[in-house]
Amino acid sequence: MYKFAICDDNAQFCEQFRVALDNIMSRKEAAYNLNCFYDRESFSKVLHKGGEFDLIFLDIVFGNENGLELAKFLRKKQINTDIVFITGYDEYAVDSYDVEPLHYLLKSGDWNKLETAVERFFTKNSSKKLRIKTTSGTVFLNLEDIVCFEIFSHDIIIHLTNGTKETCHGTLKYIENTLAPMNFVRPHRSYLVNLDCISKITHNCIQLTNGMRVPLSKLKYNKIQINLMEYLGKKNMFK
Repeated sequence: MYKFAICDDNAQFCEQFRVALDNIMSRKEAAYNLNCFYDRESFSKVLHKGGEFDLIFLDIVFGNENGLELAKFLRKKQINTDIVFITGYDEYAVDSYDVEPLHYLLKSGDWNKLETAVERFFTKNSSKKLRIKTTSGTVFLNLEDIVCFEIFSHDIIIHLTNGTKETCHGTLKYIENTLAPMNFVRPHRSYLVNLDCISKITHNCIQLTNGMRVPLSKLKYNKIQINLMEYLGKKNMFK
């Protein structure tokens, strides 16, 4: 599920925004949650407690605060969440690009421009998300939040880093092909594992960060070792 936030001190505008966003996300069959913040203090408290968002809609004139300064603060803290600026004025547009916003929206009531911003977000993040039709509906999962996929009976169980699970129909082969360029490996016919969630490898087992122990085919031991070493090498290179 996507996590969005809107930071705007106008409660009426926030409600209109929510309705427009609901319509857009419904057409996309995308599950999401929107949190509204009417002042910087309440927003900062959530961030301080570890709250994270996939996309932040930020009013440049945020109550008595300067939204641009808040965005610069987020970037300084290395919070690289996508930001869409919203405002009733257009003179801030040039200054806003210092924090690399995803888009810039004027409060004109033209919700087509909101849809353009959302489309830009989906396009940018499509390679980081997996669209899955689960038993509870269509969801978009962050690839980094997936520990592994497991075949169970005729279903695929998706184990997530927060301890929850999603269930979908299909084959591991299809998901494996879909994630071919990503950091997932097939250590056993019943499992597809995120390399980032491997904590230990033995000759017949992989220990995952969530405590699961996944069987490892003897024929795939060397290949998985190489895959993991190459992945960790690339990861350390870009730190």
